[in-house]
Order: sequence, then structure tokens, then C-alpha cells
Amino acid sequence: MSRIKTGFLIILLCWAMQAFSQKKTDSIFHLSLRQSIDYALAHQANVMNAKYEVGKADAHVKEIIGIGLPQVNGFINVSDYVQIPTTLIPAQFLGGPSGEFIPLQFGTQYNATGEIDASQLLFDGSYIVGLEATKTYRALANQSLTLANTQAVSVVCKSYYLVLVNKWKLQMTEADVNRLKKLMDETEKMNEAGFTEKVDYDRIKVNYNNIKTLQTTMEKVVILSYKTLKFQMGMPIADSITLTDSLKSLPLNPDLENDTSFKANNRIEYAIAQTNLWGSHLQLRRDRYSYFPNLLLTGSVNRVNQGETTQFFNGSQPWYPTAIVGLRMNIPIFDGLQKNYRIQQDKYLVQEEELQLNTLKESISLEIANSSTNLENALADLKNQKENMELAQSVEHDTKLKYEAGTGSNLEVVDAETSLTEAETNYYNALYNALVAKVDYEQAKGTLFKK
Repeated sequence: MSRIKTGFLIILLCWAMQAFSQKKTDSIFHLSLRQSIDYALAHQANVMNAKYEVGKADAHVKEIIGIGLPQVNGFINVSDYVQIPTTLIPAQFLGGPSGEFIPLQFGTQYNATGEIDASQLLFDGSYIVGLEATKTYRALANQSLTLANTQAVSVVCKSYYLVLVNKWKLQMTEADVNRLKKLMDETEKMNEAGFTEKVDYDRIKVNYNNIKTLQTTMEKVVILSYKTLKFQMGMPIADSITLTDSLKSLPLNPDLENDTSFKANNRIEYAIAQTNLWGSHLQLRRDRYSYFPNLLLTGSVNRVNQGETTQFFNGSQPWYPTAIVGLRMNIPIFDGLQKNYRIQQDKYLVQEEELQLNTLKESISLEIANSSTNLENALADLKNQKENMELAQSVEHDTKLKYEAGTGSNLEVVDAETSLTEAETNYYNALYNALVAKVDYEQAKGTLFKK
């Protein structure tokens, strides 16, 4: 009976391990480019830091608003007059001679005071401008988040494309390995039958060994490119992913000649520069308003207890109340010209940022022109490399047929294989360069993945 139970437990344990293994397999992420971008926008470190900055900005805005709310403070003070203060009283008040003073000590040894002070800001020009500046501060934080999102989209797109291109490289390299292996085996049989020389077999074997080495290298490159993509997405390197998009499904034919959708405000960097300029104008206004007086409503309530003992709260000693309400106006008169020089600095800062804004606009226009030219060149090179690869494939095929028919040389076959490998490598590189150029062009126009 115990053996049956033991066997049942073993079967149950094996089933549980198999279920766990299946669960681990099912946890693989299957990601399209859009899903990879969405994951990055939720997990990438730079994006998360930008989100934290937005939270900090919201808290700072509320802190500024709090300056205009009532300010209430309370305190309790307990004093022990080890030596009671002495007051000089004119002697003539007590019937003495004029011009003399009598020292007298007034008060008790122990004193306790409880007080609550309150104030309410009624007018402050700097505060009014500061409230307006909080909107700019919050907008700048949100724009910085948008910039982080844009940069995340760019690096994820490029990393995603790199994985696809490297996988394609690996597939084509594997096809080259299989093709050369077949040719090498056939040449070996022909050599054994006396139809070819051993040097023919050796030439092909050298090419085969080289392509096998390239295959091993590409396998490692693919693994590394997957890790790079996961890092750019903010995904743990240990997680497993598969990509659902293919190179054929990715659009690569933008209408460059008729594409006139660019607007300066599409670029978040330009919007950030505008916000910074407006913030500098507000700083200038704030420092100008600092010449104005500010007005506060003030009030305080306190109670004082005095006695020869410290029994303040036993009810035997009375507390004497005092209440005060008033207005306080702070009027700046002279500050060593500090405000004047701050205003001068603000004016220079405004001029600098206006110049930077105009320069940025021109820089963006130049960046778009450069990226457009780079994309045109990349697409032209891609087209050319594709034709070269197709020609190399055709030459390799025809050369192999001639060799098998006995009308071609082994050297021609080796040259054709080498040319094909080189043409394929050039095509892969041109494809990746075109995809990256497209990302750079869309990023320059401010339209990257705005769909």
C-alpha cells in the first residue's frame, strides 16, 4: 500500500514539475514593435525618471500655492528667572530726591507663555507672478516626459530593427552554410571518383569553415541584440521575448518629395525652448514686482502664567490672555541695488533664450534636410545592394550549374560564393541603415510613431 502511495506521489510531483515548466514557457513575451514601445514607455528608466519629475513638479506647484494660504504657528515658552530682572525707578516717585533711582525687582521666578500666531498674505506681486509660473513649471516637466518618451521610441525602434536584421543575417548565413556543405560533399565525392582535384575540395572547405565561423559569430550577435533590445525597453535581461513583426511588415517607403507636414511645434525640443523662454519672462516680471510692497493680515493670541512654582497647569495659578490683530506692510526702500542687478541678469537671460530658440528652429530645419538626404541615400543604396545581391545569387547559381556540368572551374565557384556572401552582408547593412535613417528622419520632423 505504501508503494502505491509513493508511486502516486512521484507521478503527482512529475506532473507538477511539468506544469511549472509549461508555465515558464508560456511566460515568454511575444512583442510587436508597437508592444515593445508601449512596454518601454511604462518601464524604461529614463521614462520612469521623467515621470517622477512630473510628480515632483506637481508637489512643488502645491508648495508654491501654499505660500498664499493662511500661515499658523504655535509655541510654548517656559522661563526660569534664576535672577529676576532689576528695574530702576526714579526716587522722586517714592518721595525721594530728584535725580536718584531706586533699584526694584518685579516679576516671578517662573513664567509660561502659550501663543498662536497667524498671518494671511493679502497682496504680493511676486507671489502673483509665481502662481503663473507654476503652470510653466508643470508644463516643462510634462514636456520633458514627452521628450523622454520620444527618445525611448527611437532607441527601441532601432534596437528592434537590429534584432530583425541580425536574425535575417543569421538565416541567410545558415542557408549559405547548408549550400556550401552540399557543394563540399559533392566535390569530395567527385574527387574520390577522380573527376576533380583535391585542391578544388580544399578551396570549398576553406569557404565552408569561414562561413561556419560567421554563423557562430552571428548566433552570438543575435543573442546580444536581443539583450540590447530588452535593456532599451527596461525589461529584465533574463526574460525571454520573441518578435512578432518581420522586416517585410515594416513600411520603408516615405514620400520624401511631397512630405510637408513639418511644424516647429512638432518637435518637443522646440516646445521646451519656448517654455523656458516664457519662464524667463516670468522671472523678469517677478523681480520687477519685488519693488512693490506686500501686505499681510496678522494676528496672535497668547496666555501668560507667572508664579513662584512650576505648577502651571494645576489650576491654582491664573493665565492672563492677550489678543492682537493687525496689518503689516513691508516696503522695500534700499537693498544695495540687488534687485536692479537681478533684473539686468533676467534681461540677458531672455535675450539668450530668444537667440537659442531662433537657432534651434534653424537647426531643426537643417536636421530635417540632412535626415531627408540621408534617408534618400540609404534607400538608393538599399535598392542598389538588393540588385547586387540578386545578381550575386544568380551568378552563384549559374556558376554551380556550370561546375556540375564540367564546363566551369572550382575557382569560379569559390569566387561566386565569396561574392554572394559579401553582397548579402552589404544588403543587410544597407537595410539596417535605411531603417535607422527612417527613424532619424521621423524624429527630426517630430512625427516618430505618432499614430
